Amino acid sequence: MARLSGKVALISGGAGGIGAATAALMVKEGARVIIADLVKNGLEIARGTGADFVSLDVTSEAQWEHAVREADGKHGGIHILVNAAGIEGDQKNNSLMTTSLEEWRRVHAVNLDGTFLGCQKVMPVMERQKQGSIINISSIVSFFPMPFNCAYGSSKAAVQHLTKSVAAWGSRNGNQIRCNSVHPGLIRTRMLLNIVAQRSPTPNDDGSAAAERLAKTTLPLGSLGAPEDVAQQIVYLASDESSQVTGSEFRVDGGWSLNLGGMLGPR
Repeated sequence: MARLSGKVALISGGAGGIGAATAALMVKEGARVIIADLVKNGLEIARGTGADFVSLDVTSEAQWEHAVREADGKHGGIHILVNAAGIEGDQKNNSLMTTSLEEWRRVHAVNLDGTFLGCQKVMPVMERQKQGSIINISSIVSFFPMPFNCAYGSSKAAVQHLTKSVAAWGSRNGNQIRCNSVHPGLIRTRMLLNIVAQRSPTPNDDGSAAAERLAKTTLPLGSLGAPEDVAQQIVYLASDESSQVTGSEFRVDGGWSLNLGGMLGPR
């Protein structure tokens, strides 16, 4: 039997990267999936995966309310929420001293406020059902500080903490509403290639070659991850296989954390 048979999943940021890979895998595993995104070709991507589509700007409370109403009204419930929408921000001016207040607020509005709104607006549906699974996409950078990426890192660390608050709330009154965070490392997505391309511009390279070199020299496993690698982790957390898992963090980072912790020594 498919692992998500009979479940309804709403995926923000589902028209690209990890979100799109998750949508495709969830459909394959038997879920009825609603992709929520503002990407213009989101409808085509949804059709390609067999999912439904609803337009969503995750920074808009009204649009979140509409997306949840659409999913709940059409399918009679929402069993899974994946908050996958996110932005990397300006990678050329991303230090403490060069990040503008406007940029700081823009990154947090999408990465943190969007995740908060998704959790908040889907919660009454899951409370009515007495159960559900929320998966928030954070980042491996939530575990360690850097002199750069301060807005992105802060927003993702806050998502990690928010996840625990949502998990605590979801377990009240006998409810079985779980919430966990997934922390990708170097995954081959548009976001990663854009980050690498901005930081190390190379003629005729969209960031792919530089990203591969970075993975080879940085990660113990030596290669970039694929969006599908993260999607597998998300599907596990969405399924009944993880029924006793809540308030936890899951790293999909190729062992990057080992290097950061100094466990491997010089390579």
